[in-house]
Amino acid sequence: MQTSHGDEPLHSLSRLLGFREEDGETLRRHQDKLLLGREVLGKEFYWYLLKNPETSALLPAMSGEGLDRLISQQMDYFEGVVSQPLSAVQAEKVIALGQMHHRIGVSMVWVAGAYERYLSHMLSRLNDAHYPDEVRRPLTRAIRKRILLDMLLQLQGFQQSISAETQLQHRHMLDMSRMYATLSGVSLALIHSRSRDELFHAICSTCVEKGGATYAGISWIDTATNHLEYKVFAGPESTDFIHQLSRALSLDPSNPYSRGPTGQAVLTMTPQVVNCCEAEPMMAPWRALFEREGIKSLLAVPLFMEGKVVGTLTLHSRLADFFDLDKVALVQTMASEIGHALERLDALDRSSRAEAQIRYLSDHDPLTGLPNRQNMQALIQGRIEQGEGAEPVVVIALAIDSFHQINARLGHEGGDLVLCEAARRIEQCLGDTGRVGRVGAARFVITSGFNDRLESLLDRLLQVMREPAECLGQWVDVRSSCGVVVSHADSDAATLLRRAEVALARAKESGGNQYRHYDQRMDEEIQRIHSLRAAFAEALANNALELFYQPKIDLRSEVLQGVEALVRWKRQDQFVSPGEFFPAIEHTDLMRELDWWVLRQSLKQITAWKARGHVIKVSVNLSAMTLKQEGFLPGIELLLASFPDAAGLLELEVLESVSQKEAEQVVHKLERCRRLGISIALDDFGTGASSLVHLQQLPFDTIKMDQSFVRVLLEAPGNEAIIHSMVAFARYTGRQLVVEGVESKAIWLRLLELGCTVGQGYAISRPVPAEVLIEWALRQQAGANINISYTS
Repeated sequence: MQTSHGDEPLHSLSRLLGFREEDGETLRRHQDKLLLGREVLGKEFYWYLLKNPETSALLPAMSGEGLDRLISQQMDYFEGVVSQPLSAVQAEKVIALGQMHHRIGVSMVWVAGAYERYLSHMLSRLNDAHYPDEVRRPLTRAIRKRILLDMLLQLQGFQQSISAETQLQHRHMLDMSRMYATLSGVSLALIHSRSRDELFHAICSTCVEKGGATYAGISWIDTATNHLEYKVFAGPESTDFIHQLSRALSLDPSNPYSRGPTGQAVLTMTPQVVNCCEAEPMMAPWRALFEREGIKSLLAVPLFMEGKVVGTLTLHSRLADFFDLDKVALVQTMASEIGHALERLDALDRSSRAEAQIRYLSDHDPLTGLPNRQNMQALIQGRIEQGEGAEPVVVIALAIDSFHQINARLGHEGGDLVLCEAARRIEQCLGDTGRVGRVGAARFVITSGFNDRLESLLDRLLQVMREPAECLGQWVDVRSSCGVVVSHADSDAATLLRRAEVALARAKESGGNQYRHYDQRMDEEIQRIHSLRAAFAEALANNALELFYQPKIDLRSEVLQGVEALVRWKRQDQFVSPGEFFPAIEHTDLMRELDWWVLRQSLKQITAWKARGHVIKVSVNLSAMTLKQEGFLPGIELLLASFPDAAGLLELEVLESVSQKEAEQVVHKLERCRRLGISIALDDFGTGASSLVHLQQLPFDTIKMDQSFVRVLLEAPGNEAIIHSMVAFARYTGRQLVVEGVESKAIWLRLLELGCTVGQGYAISRPVPAEVLIEWALRQQAGANINISYTS
């Protein structure tokens, strides 16, 4: 089925603003009140036309009838915004209106001012209607979203019109280049030219000896002086003529010497033909010179390299009307061949430079110019072999902490500038005592000889790195961590690099902005993690895991709203903390396997509860790794088909920290899940660095406020402003807000005062097994104390 061009922008902008069909229906139900005062709005619009400089100058030229018609059309348009459903076809018309406004020179600022008057008028009518709050508030939101949606559609039209103009200009330039590039190929003589001078002499000699021109010259642009200078000139000996001609060739548009054929060929990038120099006005500055030499006709053709004019091929003749169409075509072909030959020679030169560059890039980082990992490993190995084990070698792995946040804040351009500044500081700190290389996105490796000033060097590195860096007009706090290893008798470069990375990982795990020395226990810790990972894999394969469930309730009525499924692993009669085993599996395939296990067990439990008369919605935490999995949608559809009684009772929780790139990969999958009856929750809201525009890309129904804002609410009242904003955001966008970390009755009551209505936490219940949860639910229905103390 074909879709309108307005369908995609309408869909995306409606989703961005949270505008739904219900909002349009709300407007249409109240249009009689909102559209009152048409004449008042018309007068206000007239005054807006009169007072705005963009339109006031046009009013005197309009007749009274034309002005009345214009105002009437605007009022009709305004009424249509309120009274008519916004379809894709209508959205396309609004976009077209924005395109028209741009074409006739109306600015978006003016259009925004007009919408501001529409909005102000409707809000005034709304106030006059004296609606109760339950009607006025959603109606106010619907008005604002509908006006903003219409204005953004017009802005889309402005952008499309600007883009179309730019593309038209670009196509024009490409057409000019292609016209010259697609002419006849380079002759064998030009192909075999070994230098630019040899090429120029061959062309000019051909034009004089075989083409019949009196003089033939190739000029070149001197960018320093903005003049043309003849590089080669063929014809009768006339040094004075050539000298005076070169001296009188300018590319400055204000200089009369730029208005001749040669200058115009460069400035206009088109051939210039003069077949009667005596009568042509543009030849006035050169007329006396040409009369002395007997020059009657002239042809100047621009020479192009890679689409840019670099000079001209200029031919002179002592015959009037010498350059007919055939000769002009021949010279254009010759100019094209010159361009191709120049590009070939230039390509050979670039190829030679590229080979040198490739050799350089094979062992250097292109951004900072520092040695890369391969080069650094060779340098370290060279130090080891040079010292023959007598002098220890120090290897330091340094990483910029939270570099992804710097990239998110400043963009990759800003991130690159920070990396270059970091490289400069490290090199300056080392001086001639060591070498530094870049071996990862935000990682550097330093090698130096061992001495008693190592600790001082490490302190100095951390100190210089933590000094704020100015980047793109902003000051950026840069912190770093270091891992240090000192070689022993049996060390090799690869081992030292690995151990330095292990020490670096420990420094970062300890909070960063510090250094750690490598010791054998770090390798033992890695072995422990691998052992833990293997044990967990066995537990998962043998179904030795268990799901606990933490209730979410209405904080006002204490009615159960749903539960969150949480994994518990009992190993050797003791529960293994999720904080202990999750780091061991989170970046492995075990994470995906665990996600699918939790999904299946949750659906199975929902079905079992429902069979016993308990309809409970279960929320499942899902990793971005699983969401990005190619077979995610078929897998979730198969699971739902296997547990049909669980329809509508599953919720997926996605972390707010999902990146922009990850969001683009999973948004369509989340939308499909919603169509399957699965609701989507945004977990740990407020802990990431996401923009609201980024968050709006994710189709979620519920916001879960991170417990870090709630647990210290009473001790840190400043968090109340953050919570207020989250409550407002949830209400404005029509999402449910769930508060995590309700740890005490005092926090519970304060959250209610702040407008939070749904929560979970230890003041309500710890995570409990499925059977205990049912006991909890029955006690809650009976009005007993809902809190269950259960050690998990």
